[in-house]
Amino acid sequence: MKDKTIHALFFASLALIGLGLSACATTPSSGLATAVTDELTITDDPVLAGDSAARRGDYESALMHYLLAINAQERPDPEVWFRVGAVCTYIGKTEQALRAYLNVVELNPEHAGGQEGAGLELMALQAMDQARDYLVAAVTVDPQRWRSHNALGILADRDNDHAVAIEHFQAALAINSNSPMILNNIGYSRYLSGDLDQAARDFYRATGVRADYAPAWSNLGLVYARQGWYADAVNILSRATDKATAYNQAGYIALNNGDLADAEQLLSEAVRLSPTYYKAAYGNLDVVHARMRSEGVHQGISNPSPYSLSLTRFARQAEMPRNAIRAVLPAGLNVRGSGSTDAAVVGFLQSGDRVEVISDSQGWSYISYSSGVSSSQAVGWVRSRYLAAVPAVGEG
Repeated sequence: MKDKTIHALFFASLALIGLGLSACATTPSSGLATAVTDELTITDDPVLAGDSAARRGDYESALMHYLLAINAQERPDPEVWFRVGAVCTYIGKTEQALRAYLNVVELNPEHAGGQEGAGLELMALQAMDQARDYLVAAVTVDPQRWRSHNALGILADRDNDHAVAIEHFQAALAINSNSPMILNNIGYSRYLSGDLDQAARDFYRATGVRADYAPAWSNLGLVYARQGWYADAVNILSRATDKATAYNQAGYIALNNGDLADAEQLLSEAVRLSPTYYKAAYGNLDVVHARMRSEGVHQGISNPSPYSLSLTRFARQAEMPRNAIRAVLPAGLNVRGSGSTDAAVVGFLQSGDRVEVISDSQGWSYISYSSGVSSSQAVGWVRSRYLAAVPAVGEG
């Protein structure tokens, strides 16, 4: 289920790829043509009139002008058909948009935009094999088609060819470096390939580009849960969904991890927080209790709290002396302005970074760390359990 959850989030982000689904009849009706003719003088250029209508948001009028232009041409111009496809996409006329893009490609097989539009429309219609052919043609004609690279990456992930998927996502990112969608997609591909550390970094980068990008927060939370950091997973998942859902998602992954006590606690909290009957959480909790009974594990949670999670997979680190140099354990770790998950994020650390602990207080460490390209020193608070002692090295 965890993969399906991310997968769903991941495919929801396809709406941001660009051209959507739609289509227009290859020839306008006589009534439509008459209506357009009534609006034009003999000297008007219907393509320019259509462009003007599209710019002011009058898309139905734009379509009528473009179709009139096509009817008047001895050989239809693929660029006008492309305009028809783009407008139909924008206003949600799915089949008409696909027909328009196919007309573009038929008239000019080297039209990268038409190939891409047809591929994206077919992909949204779940005609994946056909979509791939058009998308490959698009990047063959024009390697700078980042939407096509992004879509080909998604298709490669569906085929479990994650190395190829990452290549396409990297190509898309090289063209459009500030897209949270692409960063989220490449993170998901790395998640599928088992590279959780790098996946988390990609999800963090996506949220850095757009702080309210829910798919990346959700995926990051699921990665944290996969690694057993359930309290932090709930905190991160809550940026993308309601608390009850966040607890249920983390609880299901805890169940899959084999951390039954944590799963029971998380799912019980999901049930408690839900204002209505939460079928999924109750069902998952029933599975946890059945597993507990079969394995002889004691069950029974009262007043569950995210800060009392046992974190059975990752035991807390022993107290270390002040001013110790420690290494960051998780894939990504927020530095906060105070010792609270509600405090503002003031920095970010990656796995293996070295920090100096100034003091410890109730599970939080006040640290000094190197910040930014200038390597200037900064201070802030991080969760103590995500820091590990750095072994002493003898002098040679």
